[in-house]
Amino acid sequence: MLTLDYTLHIPTHVSFTLVDEDAVLLNIQTNQYFLLDEVGARLWGLLRVRESYQAVLEEFEVEPETLEQEVLELLEKLKEQGFVEIDPV
Repeated sequence: MLTLDYTLHIPTHVSFTLVDEDAVLLNIQTNQYFLLDEVGARLWGLLRVRESYQAVLEEFEVEPETLEQEVLELLEKLKEQGFVEIDPV
């Protein structure tokens, strides 16, 4: 099970670009893409999960428990689709 104490690694087969406040990820091995909204793009830019969580918690009005659940769900989706590799600390 994922926790906030994991570190993300972007595989070499994943490309991303920022579009306004959003981010578009492209897995060039599978040709799948993933769109991240402003909050997801902010998380993507930080890579360390707990640091990302803390930054978003300070920047946006959200309950800590809700944010933690949503962050972990997003990471699981990104991991399943090959956009990130996740290593425990």
